[in-house]
Amino acid sequence: MPKDFFSVERTTSLSAVPAGGKIHVIGVCGVAMAQLSVALSQRGYVVSGSDKEFYEPMRSLLGSSEVTTKTGYLAEHVPLDASLVVIGNAISYGNPEVDVVERSSLPYTCFPKLLQEVAIAGKHSVVVTGTHGKSTTTALIATLFVESGKHPSYFVGGIAQGLPSSLEVGTGALSVVEGDEYDSAFFAKVPKFSFYTPDTAVINAIEYDHADIYPNVEAIEAEFTKLVLGLKKGGTAICCIDFPRVKRLVGEWRSAAQCRIVTFGRDPEADFCITDRESAGMAQRVSVRSSALGSLSLLLPLVGEYNARNALAALIVSHVVGLDPAKSIRILESFKPVKRRQEVRLQKGGVALIEDFAHHPTAVRQTVEAVREAFPQARLWAVFEPRSNTSRRKVFQQEYVDAFRRADRVILRNVVARAIDTGVELIDVSALSSAIAASGVSSACLQDVQAIRDHLWSEIRPNSAEREVKEVVFVMSNGSFDGLNDLLQADLQRICA
Repeated sequence: MPKDFFSVERTTSLSAVPAGGKIHVIGVCGVAMAQLSVALSQRGYVVSGSDKEFYEPMRSLLGSSEVTTKTGYLAEHVPLDASLVVIGNAISYGNPEVDVVERSSLPYTCFPKLLQEVAIAGKHSVVVTGTHGKSTTTALIATLFVESGKHPSYFVGGIAQGLPSSLEVGTGALSVVEGDEYDSAFFAKVPKFSFYTPDTAVINAIEYDHADIYPNVEAIEAEFTKLVLGLKKGGTAICCIDFPRVKRLVGEWRSAAQCRIVTFGRDPEADFCITDRESAGMAQRVSVRSSALGSLSLLLPLVGEYNARNALAALIVSHVVGLDPAKSIRILESFKPVKRRQEVRLQKGGVALIEDFAHHPTAVRQTVEAVREAFPQARLWAVFEPRSNTSRRKVFQQEYVDAFRRADRVILRNVVARAIDTGVELIDVSALSSAIAASGVSSACLQDVQAIRDHLWSEIRPNSAEREVKEVVFVMSNGSFDGLNDLLQADLQRICA
């Protein structure tokens, strides 16, 4: 266990770092850490960082910046005269560079505290939380703020295609960040959103996730209760009551919270209610009823009911901070989605290749249903890699069977045990595949990417003359999937050449 040297209370604030001081970042290549490191270097700090590997797009971002990078975690990478060391949440106690911090009594902090100091402090803080939809909703809100000329600060936990970057420190009075419930560092076993001092909080969903740190869903509910009850008078909690746990908690929060609580969703009791949706390919027409804004409609360039909810949450936030509703709708209608969220990688020869980040069974089910809406006549191949700490565990075995019911074919990559899996019961992917097949959906459990490619192209016959999409290959993973999406894209280009 960590010694007493490491604790949230002993972290050092950025204000204690002198101008031009040295800052070292352990775990620098993450989407968030890389961009924050670049922002710090642009402020004049001398920034260095290390990671076990450097991958795109953060490798290029760091390479074109003033940040000095080192591959691997080695004691000599840490400047002994560092004014601050930022320890990433993937870094464990016992890491060689963490050992240097402790032995040399170097000042340290964690990402969420630093982000609050750099991008949130002194601004109206909007924090987007919940089990699902955080990245897309945050990107939607950030886009509304940017396109409305508010010069906001923002952080999106993904590549937001319509924004100049995924992390920006703006000069305006508004800030919006993605607030994850996952822990902040090995010495800060609290949600990241606990650092972000929200004035407005969005709660998109509450379900069980992060089985490696939360023993049950009640522990997760407790963290969201702290969040809402911590909002001050004049603050706003925007809650999706389509999720039963959120709806129940809203009833409890209303009697104890100082803040205003606004509800949204398909539920007819919601303050902002989605009354109708009409699919239009990779877009949808969404109709909304509310007492605050009356009846309205928007053509959203995103698929699925969950994205209709994400966009509605963003529209409510824009109303809360005083943006023009008509202009906000026009901005939402031209939104460019976050990469790896229903991203169409290639459409050619009657085949559409789509990539998504889904890994929780609810997200898998919702995204499969959304793609089915967009391509109702096509044969839908759902390709899934259980990679997250929750999806790899035997927590949602039956829920995954239900998640794939709208697919025509399912391919599952088998789970390979890791060192951290000692004492953990992993999901039985072969049994899951058999259960999916027994439910009426053809399924295969395959060992690696090459086997998946061979299986797909033995069944799918692209035709370069075909314009109508007949086959959809929908790949879901919260990791790289060993480059499967790039390989399939290259395969399809070659076959149709």
